[in-house]
Amino acid sequence: MAEPTKVYRNKKIVDSLIKKIKEESEKTEEKIRIMHVCGTHEHDLVKAGLRSLLPKNIELIAGPGCPVCVSSAQDVDEVLWIADNHNTTITTFGDMMRVPGSSESLYQAQGRGIDVRIVYGVSDAITIAENSPEKDVIFFSVGFETTSCVTAAEVVRTTLPNFSIYSSHKVIPPAMELLVQRDDLEFQGFLAPGHVSTIIGSKPYEFIPEKYNFPVAISGFEPVDILMGIHSLILQINANSPRVDNTYGRWVKPEGNTAALRTIDDAYVISEARWRGLGVWPATGHEISDKYSHIDAKKKYDIPELEFKELHSGCICDEILIGKTKPNECQLFMKACRPDHPVGACMVSHEGTCNVAATYEEIQWED
Repeated sequence: MAEPTKVYRNKKIVDSLIKKIKEESEKTEEKIRIMHVCGTHEHDLVKAGLRSLLPKNIELIAGPGCPVCVSSAQDVDEVLWIADNHNTTITTFGDMMRVPGSSESLYQAQGRGIDVRIVYGVSDAITIAENSPEKDVIFFSVGFETTSCVTAAEVVRTTLPNFSIYSSHKVIPPAMELLVQRDDLEFQGFLAPGHVSTIIGSKPYEFIPEKYNFPVAISGFEPVDILMGIHSLILQINANSPRVDNTYGRWVKPEGNTAALRTIDDAYVISEARWRGLGVWPATGHEISDKYSHIDAKKKYDIPELEFKELHSGCICDEILIGKTKPNECQLFMKACRPDHPVGACMVSHEGTCNVAATYEEIQWED
């Protein structure tokens, strides 16, 4: 029996799916635009060259699915304010180090002497706090439900007096609803993220076809996975029969990971959240519950209201994040803003739309 990874990268299966997609796409003269909300989808489909295989009337749009990219400059500023005004060690994921704040990134702050350390996860940050009882340690935590569930486990059980968490977590389904409601976006279906769905299940998306008559397909990340999701969406669109189709059933269940969801519900409350350049979106954040205020850095430190600058001059990350504009339409792309010198948050992470375009597409770098 073939190994699962080989099955989901099998050329014959890919060719068969492309043929089915082409046949289905020919049933309409309209352009079919599909939005994914997952940085891993953008990375993997571009790396595999899937856009080039699709019929010309099918367009895959990159939505706000990169957790590093959507992190607000204000969040970076607030974490740095704590570091500047208190005896703290800031810990976070590697990608967050270069995310721009209003005037500097964590990496730049580290260069002027601020104690900022890269960790693989919240447990590493806790270890640092255990080994440095004389110093406060803050874990700057970002990500969607996939990451927030891991952080939640530590929220509910960690009582170290010198450890706290700054939560910048986001919630996907309410963000998808806000995207559907926008008048300035035109697309016909969602490719929903497989790893988030592994946690939350397929049920939280059901309101989208029920309320908005809008198709959803949950997809994994191998070429066959992504193409299965695209094929499902085109079938739904052509038949005008929207539903939530779980094409990633080997991992995603309707009810999700119930143990993880119980922990999330205990640790967090749904709140508004700041999205990079897009303003405050209601009901899209995970803030730490008052029940665990002792571990909430936002409550532990008296952070003043700071003036912040979300986007630097010329940066259009806000438009790129919602698929309104493509990276090569930005005047900074591959000029002032490059993977080795990111001006915008979309260029930082390997899941960022601009970083993916710069890494895998043939673009001439300019000095």
